[in-house]
Amino acid sequence: MSRKKKFSGSRPSLRRPPYIRLMKVAKIWAADVYRDGGSYGFCFDSDDGNWYELFLGTRAFEIPTAQESHFPPVIFLESVNDKKPVRHLSWEEAMDFVAPLRFNNERFKELVSIIERSGKSV
Repeated sequence: MSRKKKFSGSRPSLRRPPYIRLMKVAKIWAADVYRDGGSYGFCFDSDDGNWYELFLGTRAFEIPTAQESHFPPVIFLESVNDKKPVRHLSWEEAMDFVAPLRFNNERFKELVSIIERSGKSV
């Protein structure tokens, strides 16, 4: 009969840290609604030298009876199309993130409005 080895090392935590610092927005350079039926996003340069996209995916086709018109925000490294999410935000975190931001663009204003309504469309 073989003996099982005891685990001798640290186990990775399954819980997220209570607060992970969000990157600082240096410059917003694009905001738009996507042709998938209503997803929104905006692209920005960060203080860490990378660019990111904050993305609000539409629920128009996935969950037609959902109270929210959009899924909670996700920040992607570079484009959402690159499929490299770096942070899933709660609606409250997203409100804090966009509150100080300014960008003269109608789609950006609509995106902020959706975040302020916790995912409900304007």
